[in-house]
Amino acid sequence: MREHSLTGRLVALYVLVLTLALTLVATITLAIMSRVLTNQIDSDLTSTGATVAQQTIDKIRGTTTQVLPSPYYVYVERPQLASLSYLTPSMEKRYGAPADITEVFEHKPFDPVTIPGNRSGTTWRALYLTSNSPDIPAVAIAYPMKNVHDTTSRMTFLIVTIAAIVIVIGTLASYLIVQRSLRPLRLIERTTQKIASGDLSQRVPTAKMGVEVGHLAGSINAMLGQIEAAMAARERSEGKMRQFVSDASHELRTPLASVRGYAELFRMGGIGPDKIAQAMERIESESARMGVLVEDLLQLARLDESRSLSLSQVDLADLAEGAILDFMARSPEYPTKLVGLGTEEPAPAWAVVDRDRISQVIANLLTNVKQHTPAGTRVEVAVGTQEVTSATGRVDMAVIEVRDHGPGIPPEQRAKVFERFYRVDTSRARSSGGSGLGLAIVSSIAAAHRGSARISETAGGGTTVTLTFPAAPLPEQQLEP
Repeated sequence: MREHSLTGRLVALYVLVLTLALTLVATITLAIMSRVLTNQIDSDLTSTGATVAQQTIDKIRGTTTQVLPSPYYVYVERPQLASLSYLTPSMEKRYGAPADITEVFEHKPFDPVTIPGNRSGTTWRALYLTSNSPDIPAVAIAYPMKNVHDTTSRMTFLIVTIAAIVIVIGTLASYLIVQRSLRPLRLIERTTQKIASGDLSQRVPTAKMGVEVGHLAGSINAMLGQIEAAMAARERSEGKMRQFVSDASHELRTPLASVRGYAELFRMGGIGPDKIAQAMERIESESARMGVLVEDLLQLARLDESRSLSLSQVDLADLAEGAILDFMARSPEYPTKLVGLGTEEPAPAWAVVDRDRISQVIANLLTNVKQHTPAGTRVEVAVGTQEVTSATGRVDMAVIEVRDHGPGIPPEQRAKVFERFYRVDTSRARSSGGSGLGLAIVSSIAAAHRGSARISETAGGGTTVTLTFPAAPLPEQQLEP
C-alpha cells in the first residue's frame, strides 16, 4: 500500500475540513434564504392576496366592473354554480397555473401550503380564505414560487463559485503553511541523516522551532548526548579491554616462557642431576607468580560481574586493627599503628560492608607500602567518620586512610594508579612490585560497596590512600525508640 507524505495528509485534512465547513454554511444560508423568501410570499398572500380575492368576489357579484391586474391566481368555490378561477394572461403565459388548486382545501384556512403547477418543475404557494356567504364559502389564492427557485439557484451558483475559489486559495495557503511548519522536521531529518552516517557530534537546533518541535528537538539532543556518551564510553571500554588483554598477555608471557624453557631444557638433557632441584624451584616460583596473577584477574572479573557481597554491619576500626596485627607479624620492620582521622586515638566507624573484602583491601594497601617503600618507613592506618556534601545533601561517610612516609607518587601519576596493570615503574621489572592489579582491586571493591578510593600526598611526604563508605548508625543508636 502506497504511503502518502505528511504534507499531503495535512493539506488533504485541511481541505476536507474547509469543504465541510463551507458546505454546512452554504446549506444553512440557502435554507434560511429560501425560508425568508417563502415567508415573504406567505405574508403577501395573507395581505395583498386577500384584497385581490375580495375584488374578484365583488366582480362576480356585480358590485364592481373590473379587477386590477395582479400576479395572483384566484379560485372561487361556488357550491350551486361552477367554480371560477382568475389569472392574468401574462402571468399564465409566464408561470402557468396550479395543477389542482383544490388541494389547498384539505388544510386549514390561512395556512399556506406548496402545491405543484401544471408545468414541469413549477410549484405554487397557496392558501384559502373562508366567508360567511353561502354562495361563495371559500376563495383560494396562489402565488408562483418560480422567483424563489430562481433566486435560490442563482445564490447556489454564486455560493458554489465562491466556495470553489476559497477552497483553491485555501489549498495553496495550507500547502505553504504546512511546508513552513514542517521545515523544522525536515531540519531534524537532515541532522539525523548526518548522525546515521556516523557524525555523532551533530545536534538539532532548538531556536525558532516552536513549542512542540522545540521540545522534540531538545529530547532528541538529550538522547544524542546519551548515545554519544555511551559510544565514547564503549570506545574507552574497548580500549581498556584491549590494553587489559595486552597487559595480561605480557604479564603471563614471561613466567610461561620460563616454565617452558626449563621444561625444554630438561627434555633435551641440558639440566644435570645437580641442577634439577634448582630448575624445579624456578618452575614452582614462576607457577606461583602466574597463580597470583590469575587469582587477581579472577577476582576483578567477579567484581566486574557485580556478584553479591556478604554484607554485615562492622566497625572498620576493628578490621583495620586486625589487618595491622597481621601486617606487623609479617613485616615487623615497618612500624605501623592505628590512629583517628584527626586524633591519635581511633574512633568507631560503622559501615555495612563485606568483612573479608574490606580486610583484603587494607591488607593489599599495606602490602603496597612494603613493596614501594624502604624498611623502617612509618605507616599509619587512620579510621573515623566525616560529613561530606553530596547531590542529596550532607551525609556521613566512614573513612579509612592508609598513610606511609615513603618517597611518594608523582602528582601526574596519581590518577592512573587505580588502572589495571599500571605501575609507577614502567620498566615492568619484577623487583618493582606486583603485576599492577592491587590498587585496581582496591578501587573495584570500594565501588562495589558504593564507596570510593582516591590517592593523595601524606603531610610531610609520602602517599595516602583514602577509602570512603556510606556510614551506618551505631548499634546503640539503632535501639533507640
